[in-house]
Amino acid sequence: MRNKKLIVLLSIVASLVLIIVVCGATFLVRHIEAYSYYQSSPVEYDRKVIDASGIKRNSSMFFIDEVGVKKRIEKEFYNVGVINIERKFPDRVSINYVVYGNSFQYLTSDGYVQCYSSGRIGSTSSAPIGGFFIVKPRDSVSKTLGEYFQDKNGYDRRLVEQFISYLRNTALDDRQIAERINFIDLSRDGYCYIRTRAGCSIEIKGVGDEFPLLLDDAWSAFVDPSSDHVISKASGTIRAERVLIDPDAPKNRVTYSAEKGDGYYQENYIKK
Repeated sequence: MRNKKLIVLLSIVASLVLIIVVCGATFLVRHIEAYSYYQSSPVEYDRKVIDASGIKRNSSMFFIDEVGVKKRIEKEFYNVGVINIERKFPDRVSINYVVYGNSFQYLTSDGYVQCYSSGRIGSTSSAPIGGFFIVKPRDSVSKTLGEYFQDKNGYDRRLVEQFISYLRNTALDDRQIAERINFIDLSRDGYCYIRTRAGCSIEIKGVGDEFPLLLDDAWSAFVDPSSDHVISKASGTIRAERVLIDPDAPKNRVTYSAEKGDGYYQENYIKK
């Protein structure tokens, strides 16, 4: 009886091995394609991504190391993020990627560090350079090329990601965001101070779960939503905060002061 069970088990194992060998020899990579998650990404990156992937034609579809492919591509290009890798049987592999634009920079003891909108560091310089808005972080940040400027759970990284994501949802791309924002100061605990290039300041009191809603209210007060992102306020200060008059029904309050140089900007950034 035991011999029969052993024979059956060995037969099953042998059959599975045979199936794997046959499939591995049958489903070979004949076509490798890459396409951008955002249509605005440069088309020339398709070939660059394919070349950096390390996927070989006529290799088995079953033995593609997706984690390894992602690491190779993102190591080669700091501004590229791999969204996913699809096996399209019988013989096609598709790499879905995104090219991140220039976004923000911050000051360290060694100079300025520039980041893509993904949060990865792409370059360094001795002085601030054009095409980036400035972030004044609260916590420590990295200075190493290719690394993310802060851990994914970092205070500053979380808020910057939410900020960029929100402005993207208003139909602005990375270049347009940098054109509208001068700097963001996150150094005060519980606050986010935004200085726009138009001259208007936005102060947000509340950086928890309420931050995206406060940002939406403040940005809507800054931009005329009916006129394709035309600036409606070129000076003064917009303040957004959560009001807890009724603890069971908190409300967001937005106020505006038209006085030039009002508030935090005047106190901390205008030279006296």
